[in-house]
Amino acid sequence: MCYLWRLLPSRSTPPAGSHSEGGDARDWGRALREAAPLLGLGTTLAVTVLAGLGAGYWLDTRLSTRPVFVLLGGFLGVGAGLYRFVKSALTALRDRTDPKP
Repeated sequence: MCYLWRLLPSRSTPPAGSHSEGGDARDWGRALREAAPLLGLGTTLAVTVLAGLGAGYWLDTRLSTRPVFVLLGGFLGVGAGLYRFVKSALTALRDRTDPKP
């Protein structure tokens, strides 16, 4: 998680020979395109946790085993959400650091 700061655009000075007119809008667009895969991660994490809790609640009401499956579903939802979060963050970091042909 300490590598996530590398996904953000740097605020260093622009390279020599770059034009300052309109550069801010292009930089913002580039940063938004690079961050787009990461924008839905919070929603994905919340949905997986809620889906796990919902499935656990449904099983508990069907089997009359409160709160066993709610807890199990919550843990599985958190685990699945964190797995997806880390996988997406590492993929975005790898795509950003790999040289493009």
